[in-house]
Amino acid sequence: MSLAKDNIWKLLAPLVVMGVMFLIPVPDGMPPQAWHYFAVFVAMIVGMILEPIPATAISFIAVTICVIGSNYLLFDAKELADPAFNAQKQALKWGLAGFSSTTVWLVFGAFIFALGYEVSGLGRRIALFLVKFMGKRTLTLGYAIVIIDILLAPFTPSNTARTGGTVFPVIKNLPPLFKSFPNDPSARRIGGYLMWMMVISTSLSSSMFVTGAAPNVLGLEFVSKIAGIQISWLQWFLCFLPVGVILLIIAPWLSYVLYKPEITHSEEVATWAGDELKTMGALTRREWTLIGLVLLSLGLWVFGSEVINATAVGLLAVSLMLALHVVPWKDITRYNSAWNTLVNLATLVVMANGLTRSGFIDWFANTMSTHLEGFSTKRNGDCTGSGVLLCTLPVCQPVCAHRNHAAGYSGRR
Repeated sequence: MSLAKDNIWKLLAPLVVMGVMFLIPVPDGMPPQAWHYFAVFVAMIVGMILEPIPATAISFIAVTICVIGSNYLLFDAKELADPAFNAQKQALKWGLAGFSSTTVWLVFGAFIFALGYEVSGLGRRIALFLVKFMGKRTLTLGYAIVIIDILLAPFTPSNTARTGGTVFPVIKNLPPLFKSFPNDPSARRIGGYLMWMMVISTSLSSSMFVTGAAPNVLGLEFVSKIAGIQISWLQWFLCFLPVGVILLIIAPWLSYVLYKPEITHSEEVATWAGDELKTMGALTRREWTLIGLVLLSLGLWVFGSEVINATAVGLLAVSLMLALHVVPWKDITRYNSAWNTLVNLATLVVMANGLTRSGFIDWFANTMSTHLEGFSTKRNGDCTGSGVLLCTLPVCQPVCAHRNHAAGYSGRR
């Protein structure tokens, strides 16, 4: 099958799914527009999984379809019968609401922070510093990899930018020092362990902070829009902290025990990292400025939530980075990942909100409550909440599909 035919099949699949769902009778008690909207929603998920075109384009098209077909997808007959109700105006307002979401702009601000780490070289310096002081033993080097990722995670909501763009370029230089190469038995010497620690580190750091991965923020937005529950940056961190600390302590050691590298001690790693730091020279003005902004933002997120919104903190940091010449505006305009994520999250937030706007969530909650009669109120709420999460989880999955390449280092002996 040629690539063109494969793309045609992938393009047609979401349309077929949507068409079939349109033909299925509307479930009892569900508003017609809610079922039709759900058909578009499912088709969007299928499209984002198959990706005949970029996932962001899929979600953008889905929002456009819902805006144009709002009379059949969003609004009920009572609303449409009201002479004062302007369906197209309300539909357009709904479709653009995602771009006013504070959560979406929080992620964007964190992406610009990540750009600051890259442009200033601070991210690389932090990685080299920890490798220098913890790299004499392979086990402590594993801990260093995890700690590096955790230190960068609060301000880097992209696994690719953080682990792939900052940590990996440093760590990939270490295995060749010991003649450990990808797709080779020598990978067992040290390379396989180090690459596995990168997989663990990105998983742990992405979970520990709400700004550690874009899907975290997207999930919170869904919970806020659909269930009306607000979770702050600090609440997320404190809830995960006990588990995070345990994983931080155990994961590198357990990996070391189960997949023990042949090389356990060495001076070469620390020496190499020290030489690289000497090449970089002293901390630059940009780096000192970024350190100050990082501490300011972290302090306001943790202690200033009653005074200033978390998103406002992120935008303040971006403004100061621009004013103090940490990151040039032209670099921000060229930072495709940030703008792509902004549009992607904004459109997905709108589509998730549409489940409520069309009446699908109300129908789902009422149906669940009917089937759960006799259970406690708390149990009903738990089950209904779980159902809501199941409805929105497929949307988070494509966004979370960051590929963690292990540079060919396998765990095979």
